[in-house]
Amino acid sequence: MGAHGGAGTTTLARMWAPAADTGRQWPTSPLTTRRVLIVAREHMSGIAAAADVLRASSDESAPTGITVCGLITVAAHPGRPNKDVVRYAGTVSELAPHSYRIPWVKSLIPLLHRQLPTWRPADGVKATQKTADGVIATVPSPIAAVGLQICEDLAADRAAELSDPSVTVV
Repeated sequence: MGAHGGAGTTTLARMWAPAADTGRQWPTSPLTTRRVLIVAREHMSGIAAAADVLRASSDESAPTGITVCGLITVAAHPGRPNKDVVRYAGTVSELAPHSYRIPWVKSLIPLLHRQLPTWRPADGVKATQKTADGVIATVPSPIAAVGLQICEDLAADRAAELSDPSVTVV
């Protein structure tokens, strides 16, 4: 779920097969979508929007049955992020059970969404490959690595829920 427009949710959802893009809206049915990751661009406005969404989720503004599982920040530009943004993102990430960062990936800039490759958890993390015409043929390794980490964290969270007798899992 995007914390704001331009966060990168559509791009990430297209590349991560297990993901779905809800835009900037909470999923409408906990029967189909129970776990949500909040996505924000790595600039002050984006991180502030993520903070608002994360606070709203903890205030029970999220639909019943929906759980926020983490925050994903997406680099806003190449190079190092602004130190004030990094500090604020660190503070905001404490509102989420997990946090992840997608670095700047230059090879995505010339691509349309329909040209994006797809990653599945069984793919693991591979070196980024390109076709003969220079288009990426595999999901860039930093994005695949975050996808894999998310899958591992969600599986660990689920296992912990199942082993806790005080938690009812639906």
